[in-house]
Amino acid sequence: MELELTRVDYTNVGLTGPNSLQLLPPSASTASSSGGGHKQQQKVAIGDQDGVLQLFSMKKDELQVHFKTLPSEKIASVKLGGQAGSVADKIFTASENKVRGFNKKGKLFLAFETSLTETIRSMCVSGSDLLVCGNHVYNHYRDCKEVGSYLCGDVIVDVAALCPNNTSRLITVLACSGRVLRVLEHARVRQTLELESVPTVLYVPKGIGDRILCGFSDGSVILFHLNLLSTEVKRELLVADREGEGILSAVTCLATYDLSGDGKEELIVGRRDGTLQVFAMNSDEYQFEMECTQIYRDNFSESISALQGGCVGATNYTEIVVCTYSGRIFGLTTQCISKSLGDNGSRSAEKLAGTPVDTSAKLQRIRAEIYELEQTIAKERERYQLSTQALSSGLSAIPMLPINDAFLLSKDDATYLLSLEIPTPIEHVLLQCDAPITLLDVEKNTAVVSFSECDKLSGNCLLASYRCQLNTNRIDLKFRTIEGQTGTLQVYITPNLQPKCCQLKRYPIAPLSLHMIVHNATDEMLARPMNTLTLRGPFSQAEMHNWMINSIPELPEKLYESGKVAYTFRHVFIGTLLVCEYGKGEATFRSDNISTISILKDFITKEATKKRIKLEISTSINESTIPSLIKLIEPMILHYNKLTKDYQLAQALLDLDIRDDDEFNTLSEEYRSLIRNQQAIGAEFRKQPTILNRIYGILTDLYIDKFKFKGVNVKTKLPQLIELLENYSYDELVQFYSVVKAGDEELGDG
Repeated sequence: MELELTRVDYTNVGLTGPNSLQLLPPSASTASSSGGGHKQQQKVAIGDQDGVLQLFSMKKDELQVHFKTLPSEKIASVKLGGQAGSVADKIFTASENKVRGFNKKGKLFLAFETSLTETIRSMCVSGSDLLVCGNHVYNHYRDCKEVGSYLCGDVIVDVAALCPNNTSRLITVLACSGRVLRVLEHARVRQTLELESVPTVLYVPKGIGDRILCGFSDGSVILFHLNLLSTEVKRELLVADREGEGILSAVTCLATYDLSGDGKEELIVGRRDGTLQVFAMNSDEYQFEMECTQIYRDNFSESISALQGGCVGATNYTEIVVCTYSGRIFGLTTQCISKSLGDNGSRSAEKLAGTPVDTSAKLQRIRAEIYELEQTIAKERERYQLSTQALSSGLSAIPMLPINDAFLLSKDDATYLLSLEIPTPIEHVLLQCDAPITLLDVEKNTAVVSFSECDKLSGNCLLASYRCQLNTNRIDLKFRTIEGQTGTLQVYITPNLQPKCCQLKRYPIAPLSLHMIVHNATDEMLARPMNTLTLRGPFSQAEMHNWMINSIPELPEKLYESGKVAYTFRHVFIGTLLVCEYGKGEATFRSDNISTISILKDFITKEATKKRIKLEISTSINESTIPSLIKLIEPMILHYNKLTKDYQLAQALLDLDIRDDDEFNTLSEEYRSLIRNQQAIGAEFRKQPTILNRIYGILTDLYIDKFKFKGVNVKTKLPQLIELLENYSYDELVQFYSVVKAGDEELGDG
């Protein structure tokens, strides 16, 4: 079943963020007078980053603004609330550390200043309970009185409340950037759920007291079923990457609504790259073993901030109301609207409500509005040109445009994805980096990229520019880093504005950039043979934590624990571990990869030297870690070695120019198979052409770092190592790592 939706534009507002749009429920009197089977038109509440809250509805295809506040502080969240058991028709907004409440007529009935020292980032309203979160602080208010708070080391991304049916309990769920969901009751952590990716948004389906949907930065959507009588949590993956569709963009908003009118709600997903998807679920009770089938998909070229299912444009026609980052608000309606217009200006449309729709008056009104706007733009352009002249007293101000960006590590292919979006078209983007990184192609990009040669003496390792096509206001950049190579990626974004201006964003490349945190490491994982690095010296726990934040991603920004802390990390490409334990004056690091220990030792020593802190360093190299690491990487070596050889053979066989079955049958079965599968082999080889080089690079670094701890320079042996890798034999490779051949030079002599 495919869902047919038609776009209808409503209005434009200022820049918007997540949770910025809500649909008010239809009033009880209207719903009862029309009968329960009809969908009544609803009002739309929208808050933008200019601090303006407005409520509008549609009447006979015209926009009716019911109220609009004056510009104020940036609105971070818009939620609906009301007394328990009543219709949630009160509008609550969060700005800075204040929460305001408005009724449907725009009257301010609540102006509450919370005790948060941080700016409110997310908010939830449930009856008389108000939940607000900054970056690290969660506060719970009941009737505007604080009843609990919680301090979180991770950044809090979103908050949601679960109210079990027929009980007065309130369960809070916090989505945290450290890849965990924290379940709280009475402001205390009841349990922590480890996640595979960074959560981006939470959504609680209406009428369900123990289930919650969560969207993630890798594009997946998971349904969590919390057992409120125990710590058991069931989870089901509803949306994930499908082969052939490419990597999904991060989820920015979720909703459920019965669009098709069959009594079952559909799942609606909005994404950072502007993609909107609708999935049919086989159960409206959110049972497990569900099959989600995509019934609608479209892309609107800019990130989707918020969406809701409801009825806005026309009575009895359901739709999805969508709000984008730049403030465009439009509906995707199930109403069948023909776009063809006759010569007389009347629309040749279906009889939607029993009578044909005449659009001549509407077209004349739109033409008049366009003419008026064109005149206004011409006057403003002329005034601006006069103000920029040399003899004019006016000033030419360069605007500071907000940049909606995201910098994420993808565990699937061990690459970084940088998404950039501004409210105006981008002319070009310049990249400069002093660390060696490799730019990769992104299929969605329409920009033309060009590279410049880098002078090694200048310290530049990458100079590239992306020239964007007309009306492109977002771009995705994908690149691959090398562990041990640290630096800063500088991105210069030039919008298509006058006067010309440029904005700079900086993104640090950490020494251990391909590691991600593991919250619940198993005993089996930690039982691997490990190399150990121990540091002692007059450093505080905060200083060591700051060094760790600068050396490895995903660490909490702040520590709220005294004594030693412990974290475990995993290399996303090869799967090695790093276990960190540190406190005041002492830190211990264990890893089954010698290179990880070497990188960490060099970086922390350098940082301590800057602060003139003398460190006592001791290392213990476990020889058995090398065979286990080679065995860990072995499947990738074998696969990509075979892929490379198969690709080369397939290309050679195509040069034979075989024209008939007789010639084809003279080949061996292996060669016939290569010819049959040459397209698939070529596609995989072109998709990851440098994977084998990455593997070789990791193993050569391991060889160099192992003997560096012994004071031996083995760089002259690298050609022999590469030859061994190309003709892989596990026993020969392990033997090569364990023996130092004659002729090796001491590091001091090299």
